[in-house]
Amino acid sequence: MKKIEYGAGVFAIQGFLTSQECDAYISDSEAMGYDEAEIQTARGSQMYKDIRNNDRVIFDDAVMANNIFNRIKAMLPQEVDGWELIGLNERLRFYRYEPGQYFKWHRDGSYARNEKEASLLSFLIFLNEDYEGGEIAFRWDKIKPEKGSVVVFPHATMHQGSTVESGVKYVLRTDVMYREMA
Repeated sequence: MKKIEYGAGVFAIQGFLTSQECDAYISDSEAMGYDEAEIQTARGSQMYKDIRNNDRVIFDDAVMANNIFNRIKAMLPQEVDGWELIGLNERLRFYRYEPGQYFKWHRDGSYARNEKEASLLSFLIFLNEDYEGGEIAFRWDKIKPEKGSVVVFPHATMHQGSTVESGVKYVLRTDVMYREMA
């Protein structure tokens, strides 16, 4: 695995998953069945296709989250602003972007497990690369990660999933969890 820093807390880890692992996750996600993705607003979950029109699968799997975490924890920030690394969020999401699909500029929200544990970083595994467009864009850079790579960044970072021009893009997303240090 190789870590690449992009600045502002954004980094990628190349070679995290094998091609076979990625293919298995894609197959598993298709078997689960995708739904249209909504966005979270102050009024709850809403459908705004002018902001987001991709598909997703949401599921909870603590074992899977822990297995992924154990393979990558040494490469994650061990502490962020007085919070210590404890794992990944067991709420996992597969994203599928077909031609013409996107997720416009936004910030990710934090998940609070309780008053002492919360997510601080977004964690995206890119499961394929046989598509055109679809880069993850930040205000200062665009990244098109290799198959099996992870991109991690602070939730408050503005970003977008650019429009996929051809092919289908698959991503596995979760959050990096931290505990407030006493």
